[in-house]
Amino acid sequence: MVPFASALLVGCLFSVGAQANLAQPSTAGTAVAGTEQQADAEPKEDSRYFLGLRGGVSLMGLNDKATVSGQTETAKDADGNGFWGIDFGYYTPEGRSRIYYSFERHQSDSQFPSSGLSYQNQANLHLLGTDYFFLYHKDFSPYVGLHLGYASVKSNSDYQHDYDVSGVIFGMQTGLAWRVSSDMTLEAGFRHSMLPSKMTNWQGKDAQGNSIEFQSQQRGVSSLFLAANYRY
Repeated sequence: MVPFASALLVGCLFSVGAQANLAQPSTAGTAVAGTEQQADAEPKEDSRYFLGLRGGVSLMGLNDKATVSGQTETAKDADGNGFWGIDFGYYTPEGRSRIYYSFERHQSDSQFPSSGLSYQNQANLHLLGTDYFFLYHKDFSPYVGLHLGYASVKSNSDYQHDYDVSGVIFGMQTGLAWRVSSDMTLEAGFRHSMLPSKMTNWQGKDAQGNSIEFQSQQRGVSSLFLAANYRY
């Protein structure tokens, strides 16, 4: 009788232990489930407005000629000059892309070495642009985009008269964005815009009163820039 009772007691204890093990979930399974729930619970970034400043070096493509006393001279190739601009727009959810307005001011000199003539060209660009970020979830994200807008280009000379042209422009930009913090982004990039390219004829007079016939044409503007954007 005693051996039978002992066997029955051992069997009961074994059964209770097995049921307890079946009722208790594994630690690894609990940890994985908790991690998945935490990942699902992380909020995604909403669309955000931003304000930015940009500046750098730009090169205007110019085709200028001056005729004095029957002698025609072509201006030398323009040099690079500093430029500045501002941006305002918003990033789409998670920062995948952005849409924005840009204003940029560029300038370049047209110089005629033989005659000593020269004048300044100034371009104001009003642009609507959009960019797509390839690695928007990373700190460093390359991007590419397009822009369309309106430009006005005019001369600033000492020859009594100047030219002033305007028209629709378009172009592209590409760069690398570094998201320093959730609110601040720094960028380095390249932008090219096609300017109104119609040849403009205008007249002027030099210091001696000689009549000058000018021909001015703007082909485009290319720029290398650094930018800083603040999201709010």
